[in-house]
Amino acid sequence: MNHSKTQCPVVLQTGFRIFFLGAAVYTVVSMVFWLIFYVLAANIFVAMPLTVWHGHEMIFGFTMAVVAGFLLTAVMNWTGQPTLSSTPLLILFILWALARGLAFMPASFPLWPLIVCDSAFLVFLSFAVIRPIAAVKQWKQSAVFSKLIMLLLSGGVFYAALLHANLIIERKALRFSLYMIVSLILTVGRRVMPFFIERGVGYAVTLRNSRFLDMASLVLILAFSIIDVFCSWPMVVAIICALLVIVHSLRLAGWYTAGIWKKPLLWILFMGYGFIILGFLLKIFSVLNNYPDDAALHAWTAGGIGAFTLGMMARVAWGHTGRSIAEPPAILPLMFLPIILSAMLRVGSPLLPGAWFAVAIGISQILWMIAFGLYLTAYFKVLISPRPDGKWG
Repeated sequence: MNHSKTQCPVVLQTGFRIFFLGAAVYTVVSMVFWLIFYVLAANIFVAMPLTVWHGHEMIFGFTMAVVAGFLLTAVMNWTGQPTLSSTPLLILFILWALARGLAFMPASFPLWPLIVCDSAFLVFLSFAVIRPIAAVKQWKQSAVFSKLIMLLLSGGVFYAALLHANLIIERKALRFSLYMIVSLILTVGRRVMPFFIERGVGYAVTLRNSRFLDMASLVLILAFSIIDVFCSWPMVVAIICALLVIVHSLRLAGWYTAGIWKKPLLWILFMGYGFIILGFLLKIFSVLNNYPDDAALHAWTAGGIGAFTLGMMARVAWGHTGRSIAEPPAILPLMFLPIILSAMLRVGSPLLPGAWFAVAIGISQILWMIAFGLYLTAYFKVLISPRPDGKWG
């Protein structure tokens, strides 16, 4: 083995180790603060409006850490090229972690350190993902790295708006960033879910895939993202959402086999994908009735992002540390159930009367913390320990 490799701490050998740890710790810590902020209903010390801070840190804090860990690992597998490890990986992680701490600074603190650290993280991550793809000219991965570029650009727009206290543009930039994350989940889901299911259910199964559905998914989600954020065309948005519901329901039906319900690492991804479809369905009702789309928003975030990322963190951390996917941790159902209940409560909370609405959100926040707390309990040692087979990674 290369001498420099032997000197590299285990947690810095592959991107998923340090970033999944960081994501899990940060989402628990930030949710504690969000619970405190929400209960006290006051901006205690952050420079942004509270809902903006919450949205920004869930997308650019927690979710982007999971995205970084996943893509640095997946791109290495897709291209056969090494991605970041050792000191460069540590630098990338430090930029992310510094930005998370700076996001808690009061309004009296200058914004530029946060902007520099977060922007540098996004630029460095984009470069680290695109470089191995470009090296082997694997341009079929453009569906993945193009979304990273869009996230980088929307992050820049967000910070420009934050500097000018333009709340409307801040919210538009965050919404577009969310849609790019949803689009990335749909793209990654198409890549990994059929593969995971065919090899994971324990019996021979051939799943249905459709190039037409794949192309329709890409075009429709892009059209939806642009029109919903930048145009005021509710009927067009409703029609696109209806088509997205149909496309992704057909796609998910083509991947369905009853054996998934015996495999937590499979059904959690199905549930996460299902919440995204539910989000498009709920969006139809909100735009046609001119209601706030809070339920749809949290179907995509608490449900889609929450369940899908937790499922991917559980599977990648187990499989890529040389452990058998057929024998995952026994705690998985107990870990996944709170995230599903958290999402259901948060999506359904707008239907509840005043006091019960606040109670439902509080319970949802606590369930979210329990889910990721259990992830840390089950996976902390896995993520910091060498592979059982002694291999690098």
